[in-house]
Amino acid sequence: MEGATKPHFVLFPWTGTISHVIPMTDLGCLLASHGAEVAIITTPVNAAIAQSRVDRAPASRSHGAAAITVTAVPFPAADAGLPEGCERMDLLRSQDEVPRFFVANRAFGEAVARYCLGEQAPRRRPSCIISGMCQTWVLGLARELGVPCYVFHGFGALALLCIEYLYKHRPHEAVASDDELFDVPALPPFQLRLSRRQLPPHFMPITSVGGKALQGIRDFDVAADGIVVNTFDELESGSMALLAEATGKKVIAVGSVSLCRSPSLDPQSMSSDARRCMAWLDAKEPKSVVYVSFGSAGRMPPAQLMQLGMALVSCPSPVLWLIKGADSLPDDVKDWLRENTDADGVAGSKCLVVRGWAP
Repeated sequence: MEGATKPHFVLFPWTGTISHVIPMTDLGCLLASHGAEVAIITTPVNAAIAQSRVDRAPASRSHGAAAITVTAVPFPAADAGLPEGCERMDLLRSQDEVPRFFVANRAFGEAVARYCLGEQAPRRRPSCIISGMCQTWVLGLARELGVPCYVFHGFGALALLCIEYLYKHRPHEAVASDDELFDVPALPPFQLRLSRRQLPPHFMPITSVGGKALQGIRDFDVAADGIVVNTFDELESGSMALLAEATGKKVIAVGSVSLCRSPSLDPQSMSSDARRCMAWLDAKEPKSVVYVSFGSAGRMPPAQLMQLGMALVSCPSPVLWLIKGADSLPDDVKDWLRENTDADGVAGSKCLVVRGWAP
């Protein structure tokens, strides 16, 4: 594929968290590795993260020219009452600022549309637009450009299938309390029972995001032309087929997008955290380690974290446990982690704690 015959994808990552920016950037690198031209458009803070990953990707250049371009459009944080540079939800000072973030994100979408439709717009019309979740304004832009719009949520097909089931059948509305369990038979014969407390914000009566914004996200999902999922058929073939049937959309498995880059296994090029993790994993039996992570946006009260920790250290299998914000935990929780896990190199523990991102 040469010149104008190459597919041209424009990607708009959800700016809310790094955990959405990174996999969508990797998706762009994956598309470029198959010969496509890719444009990633995001905020300045997130553009720096995306560019650093693009620069390390083998497919970032084609015949001496950039196969992937990263463009930063200013994010109007201050206009929405947020600190300058507050371009992700993990940078917010409190949950009270979440509605302001969504106001700023809508204004950001208007600025992006002006860029894409104005004189500074990329010379090539896109073949397809892929939008991160919550970037609801992308659909209008895609319709104006006359190109298909696919949505990328970042998580797997089973989770999306369960969300679809909850929207259509609403079993959570038939229980008497937030703790009562109800069935979510989205993937028979797999049995899944949840309580209302375990549901994502989409199904909460009151959330910091706001009901109008959540309804807009749902409307966007329904109207999008297809779904791109960070999974693969061998892992979730049943969920993929049922998700396509439930939504009536084309569902494309592209995962794992992180495989667009080869991990560095050279001890000399690793960080100290990476070397510690690899040494710990190398000492374990193959396929024996349980990986525990609640994502970059996951937060739990210290008491709940302690209860989880007690269960994990008593687990018969070795556990690799990622904790975001571990350095800001209360001293008693830090002391417990230090005494019971490999958080600080304690030898012999079956539970290794990583503060932040796993290498």
